[in-house]
Amino acid sequence: TYLTTFHPQGIALWAGDKYEKVGRFAHKNIKIAVFSPNENYLITLSETEVDAAIIIWDVKTSKMLRAFPAGKATGAKGEVVQGLMTPFKWSADDKYIARRGKDVISVYELPSMKLLEKKSLRADGVHDFFWSPTDAVLAYWAPEGNNVPARVSLVEIPSRREVRQKNLFNVSDCQLHWHPNGTFLCVKVTRHSKSKKTLYTNFELFRVHEALVPVEMLEIKDTIVAFAWEPKGTRFATVHGEGAQRLSVSFYDMDGGNKSTAKEVTLLYTLKDKACSHLYWSPLGNNIVLAGLGEINGQLEFWDANEQQSITVQEHFKCTHVEWDPSGRVVATAVCQPLDNSYYKFTMDNGYTLWSFQGMQLLEEKKDSFYQFLWRPRPRSLLSDAQYADVVKNLKKFEKRFNEMDRLKERERIAAEKAERNRKEQEFQDLLHKRLAVAAARRAEYIALLNGYDSEDDEEYIVQTHTFDDVLSQKEEVMRK
Repeated sequence: TYLTTFHPQGIALWAGDKYEKVGRFAHKNIKIAVFSPNENYLITLSETEVDAAIIIWDVKTSKMLRAFPAGKATGAKGEVVQGLMTPFKWSADDKYIARRGKDVISVYELPSMKLLEKKSLRADGVHDFFWSPTDAVLAYWAPEGNNVPARVSLVEIPSRREVRQKNLFNVSDCQLHWHPNGTFLCVKVTRHSKSKKTLYTNFELFRVHEALVPVEMLEIKDTIVAFAWEPKGTRFATVHGEGAQRLSVSFYDMDGGNKSTAKEVTLLYTLKDKACSHLYWSPLGNNIVLAGLGEINGQLEFWDANEQQSITVQEHFKCTHVEWDPSGRVVATAVCQPLDNSYYKFTMDNGYTLWSFQGMQLLEEKKDSFYQFLWRPRPRSLLSDAQYADVVKNLKKFEKRFNEMDRLKERERIAAEKAERNRKEQEFQDLLHKRLAVAAARRAEYIALLNGYDSEDDEEYIVQTHTFDDVLSQKEEVMRK
C-alpha cells in the first residue's frame, strides 16, 4: 500500500493512484523501517536517538505508540540484549509485537503497547525467536548451558501454553525456518562431535498443525549451504556439499511424495554437480531458480520441480539479488551496490534483468549507483489455504467448462474483430465514393471552363509514330575472291 522514503528528519509515506504523501513520521536519522504484516503499524530505528532509538507508530494516524532505548550488548535478567539490526518482531495478525531480552521474551499488545499480562514470557537462555507466519505461535531456541540441553520450544500466545518442546544435544547453532503457510517448522541444527572437531547437520521438522505436533529428524552428512520451503506446497529443497563450486540440490516432500500414502519426510531426488548457492521458489510453487551467487558469478538455472527437468540455464554476471514477482510470472535479478559503499567493486555491472518464469530474458537495464530492487507486494488472496487447495484439487473437473468458455470468448473476439474490420472497410468505401463524386464534379467544371476540351481524354490527342534508324558504326572490308 505504501512507499516509504527516508529523510534526515524522518520518513514519509506515499500512496494512492498518484502516490501522494499520506503520512510523516519525525524520527531523526532512521536506518530501518519495518511495517507490520497488515500494514497497521510501523517500527522505526535510529542510531542517533539514544532514549528513543526504537519507536512504534500507528500508520493511519501517524501517532507514536511507544518509544524504547536501543538494546544492550549484555544485561541483567529481563533487560534487552539485542542490537538495532534485530528489532521487534510482529505477529501475523498485527495483535502482538515481541522482542528478546535476557532469559525472557517480552510480548506487547497492540495498539496499547502494554506488556501482555504485565509480565514477560520466561525463556531461559533464549537465543532467537520467530513468530509463525499465520498463527499466534512463537518458536524459540536456547543453547546448552549448565548441564541443560539445548531446546526448541513452541509457545502459544496469549495463553503462554507450550505446545511442543524438543531437547537437542551437542548443538553448535540452530536456525529456524517457518513454512510460509505456518504448517511446518524446520530447525536446522548444526551439531558437533564430543571432541568438537567435527560438525554435521540435521533437520528437526515440526508438523505444527497436527495433533501433539510430531517431530521428524532428517540427518544430512554434507554441509548445508541453503534451505528453502516451497510456498503453497509440502516440499523443500536444500543445497549441500563440501566444495564451493559443484554442489548438490536435493528435493524432499513432507507428505511422502505422490507414490507414498504415509505422511513422512521423503527424499524425492537429488541433482549432482550444480553451480548453485541459493534457492528461490516461485510464490506459486513448482518453479524454482537454482542461483549461483558470489563466487559462482551469477549462474541461473530455471528448474521445474514437478517434471524434474531443467527449463533453461542463464547467467547474470556478478548477480547479487534474485526477486520473484508476487504473481510468480517474472523473476528479477540484480547487481546492487551497498548504500554505504561508494567504491563497490561491482559498480560497472550495476543494473537489473527481468526473466520470465521459464528463463526467457524480457528486459535488461544498466544503472549506475543502483542500490535496491523491490517488487510492489500484492494484496493477499481472498481464499483461505483450504479453499486454495480445494480449487487446485478439483481444477480438472472444471477444465472442460473453462476450455469451452475460452473457446466462446475466442469466437466472440474473432467475430468482433471481423465486424470492426468490415466497419472500417465500409467507411473507406463510403469515403472513396464521396471523393470520386467530388472529383467528377470538379472535372465537369474544368471541361466547361475550357469550352468542352478535356485534357484527360485520349480522343483529344493525335498520336503520331516516327521511326528513326541510327547508324552506330560502319566498316568496309575487301574480300579476296
